[in-house]
Formats: sequence, structure tokens, C-alpha cells
Amino acid sequence: MIAKINRYFRRTVEHIHRVQNNMLFLVTHCHEGLGLSQEDRREAMHAVMRHDASKFSLAQFMPYVELTEYFRQRKKLGNDNYNYPTREIEKSTKDAWKAHYQTENHHPEKYKGQARQFTITECLEIVCDLQAMAQEFGEGSCRKFFEEIWRKEHIGYFQYDDFHYANSMGMMRRAIDCFECEEKK
Repeated sequence: MIAKINRYFRRTVEHIHRVQNNMLFLVTHCHEGLGLSQEDRREAMHAVMRHDASKFSLAQFMPYVELTEYFRQRKKLGNDNYNYPTREIEKSTKDAWKAHYQTENHHPEKYKGQARQFTITECLEIVCDLQAMAQEFGEGSCRKFFEEIWRKEHIGYFQYDDFHYANSMGMMRRAIDCFECEEKK
């Protein structure tokens, strides 16, 4: 169990740092192209300093240790037969995942059923999170995942007019462009 917890700490903190570094890149190198004001930049960095903090809450910690082990076994080690040790643990991970989505601003699921416009900060943090996952799994850019999976799964959470939806998607795509331009250097 200690090894699982240590892997969780290492993997989660590394992920959070990748997200923070991605945001730092956007607000220092891409702010003009993204049209970010000084206040947008400050707000984005303030928000990202709390990225995924709920994963260390008492309610989410142990379930996320197990969830991280599950994905390590399946994705990194190729152990397709790996299952959670018990059904109770599997249920606790699903509950923790839902609670995380309801807690963290960068998950559109938090706003299900609400007609609201996503902020610049939320759009950027979503992309920084997706990019951090792409970096972790050696996939380069997060564009393919964003366009083919994430956007289609989350379109229902953007319940406002077409203009604001287009603006949110445009901001997210421009942020991905920034990461791809940096990758080419």
C-alpha cells in the first residue's frame, strides 16, 4: 500500500506541476495572441495554484490512490485484466471521481444544467489539464483528444448561446495552437 500511495503522490503532484507550467507558458508567452489582460493572467495563475486540490481531501484521497493504480496497471503496464481489489473500492473511486468533478472549476460537469458562460480562466485550465495528460502519456499535443473526444463529451455542459460557445472553443483551440507552436521549436 505504501508503494501505491507514493506513486499517487508522485504522479499527482507531477501532473499538477505540468498543469501549472502549462498555464505559466500561456500567460507569459502567449498572452498577446490569446488576448489576455493582466487581470486574466493573474486570475489564471491564481486558479491553477489550486488545481486538483480536492484529490488530497480526506474523501477523495484513498479512492484516487486506487484510481491512479488502476490506470497505471491498465495504461502504463498494459495489464488489461487488472481490476479494482474489491467492488467497494471500485464504487469509492467512481464516487470520488464524481465528487472531484463537482468540486473543481476546470471540470464542466460541475456546472451541469446551469446556463453559464465559461470564463477565460476555466477554458485555459481545461486545456492546460488536457495538455498535461498528453505530456504524461507522450502524445504531444492534446488537440486530437480535445477535438475527437473531450469536446463531443462535454458539448452539453456549454448551455448558452452559440456566440459564447464559439468563443470558449476558440479560446481553447488558440491555447492548443500555442502548445503546438512551442512543440515545433
